Amino acid sequence: MLVGVEHFSDSLIFASSHSPRFLEDIPEHSLCNFLHIRTPKYCPTLVHHGRNLGKTGVTFLHTFGHTPDSLSVYDPTSIPPMLYVGDLFYENEPIIFPNEGSIVEERSTQSDSEQRTILLNAGHITHSRPALLILRSVRSFMEDVIDGREPVRKTWIKRGERTLEYRQDAKTFSLICPERLILEARQSRRS
Repeated sequence: MLVGVEHFSDSLIFASSHSPRFLEDIPEHSLCNFLHIRTPKYCPTLVHHGRNLGKTGVTFLHTFGHTPDSLSVYDPTSIPPMLYVGDLFYENEPIIFPNEGSIVEERSTQSDSEQRTILLNAGHITHSRPALLILRSVRSFMEDVIDGREPVRKTWIKRGERTLEYRQDAKTFSLICPERLILEARQSRRS
């Protein structure tokens, strides 16, 4: 969501260069239209996967799937090293894929880090957690959803699509996404 970006007009705002067309309809893709709020004006700088931010050592990583322009930021210079994933996923809150997302693409961007001391920070509530543990747990949960081992807990129509909610019993992760994304992921697995 982009609501506060105008307050940072003197700052660079980065977006993944993976899918520049996604940025052509910001009112729709930012969900501002859906939420009936004014779309802020801003001009993102597109960055390529693996690009370093100057000489800082900070690296941009394309983590598309949640949205086609999702970026994560890896900072190997902090102690311990940090991986910032924004709204890609959370602990104890739903992982949400909008209509424009792709579980197939999201699964292809997750890879285990060789360095086990990296900590992960995900938007809103997950902070300073072991990155490898969280990434593996998210991957396992998503595999359970795609393989049908996690039951659908709730369904509704959102933005014109049937939307599903999956939630682990007494565990950490839940998922909200259009049913179409689950079906695409299952089809991709069969291919």
